[in-house]
Amino acid sequence: MTGSLQIRNGKYYVVTRIPDISGKSKQKWISTDLPETAGKRKAQQALRRILSELEQSNAVYSQEITFIAWIDKWMEQKKLEVRINTWEGYQFYLEKHIRPYFQQLNLSLSKVNAQHLQGYFNLKAKEGQSLSTLKKHNAVIRGALQEAVKKRILPLNPADGVTFPKQHRQDKFKGAAYTAEQAQKLLKVIRNDVLYPAVFLGLCYGLRKSEVLGLRWKDIDFKAEELHVINTVTRMKTHIEHEATKSAASRRALKLIPSTKKYLQQLHKEQLEQRLLFGESYTVTDHVCVWPDGKPLSPDYVSQHFKKCLQKYNLPIIRFHDLRHTAGSLLISQGMNIKQVQEFLGHEKSSTTLDIYAHIDMQAKKETADAMGEVLKLEAV
Repeated sequence: MTGSLQIRNGKYYVVTRIPDISGKSKQKWISTDLPETAGKRKAQQALRRILSELEQSNAVYSQEITFIAWIDKWMEQKKLEVRINTWEGYQFYLEKHIRPYFQQLNLSLSKVNAQHLQGYFNLKAKEGQSLSTLKKHNAVIRGALQEAVKKRILPLNPADGVTFPKQHRQDKFKGAAYTAEQAQKLLKVIRNDVLYPAVFLGLCYGLRKSEVLGLRWKDIDFKAEELHVINTVTRMKTHIEHEATKSAASRRALKLIPSTKKYLQQLHKEQLEQRLLFGESYTVTDHVCVWPDGKPLSPDYVSQHFKKCLQKYNLPIIRFHDLRHTAGSLLISQGMNIKQVQEFLGHEKSSTTLDIYAHIDMQAKKETADAMGEVLKLEAV
């Protein structure tokens, strides 16, 4: 492999030609990390070293290791870098989708090209995987390949040549939402269920499941009449609790209205009484959503029991997260603007809120049409 030294922006670069994702030769500039003042001698040494690394990497290592084996090595490293539930998400996509597909192909790392990856994503799209899910698959595939580029095992990342199947707006997943009447019925029928506080918070404040389960009594300021969303509980295989939210915008303070303040104060009183009743067997955690013995509700239980409750009381089956969509929809139906709903729900961008709640129910559409007819003074023919 040959190359030359060039200076760009005061630094030495090695300029060489290497195969691109289609197999054609392409010029590449590789930084030596040396300033121009380092001198030609050091730059020549860096040139020889980099060319040697490129040659050895491509000639030996990438020919021997399979693509799947390389992903496994990358996963070992990622486990030290990301949250455990994020890593478990990566692991799920690897074991469920990526490994079965590429293990059959038995490709070495150096042989993986954009066509192989495109075939994978096209197949997964046909199987019904959404665009957002495909991008999660790509976080594993592209991440592992980028590490190979970083270590100069691969010249370029073949994942850069992938085109994701276009997803039409109407094909995007839309969360369901209850009407005000359905939400009222839900609160009424599960009033004595252990899940009631979680459902109450999900509906009244649009809290995510992780935020509901992470809420602690110290996060509620009854004097200032504020509820602070700062702590979350999540679970893939591992139960994780940490004082962090989905985004900076998700960390928010919400006002307590008199009725919710009264309910939460009564709930706190009941839990203190339960603590005295159970004595030493009571689990002290400060969480709001707990069993009578103080043990916090688990994310899995909330999802599973919520569905059973809906089935029991003949309510439309929705996800627990759809209580959040219900809260947003009800606020908009009451005339709240997008900015207000964005801040209430803790969306990072107002465009996210607008995208989710752009749909309006048929009654609202009729009211809009009637209003236009009124403005234009239209008369029936």
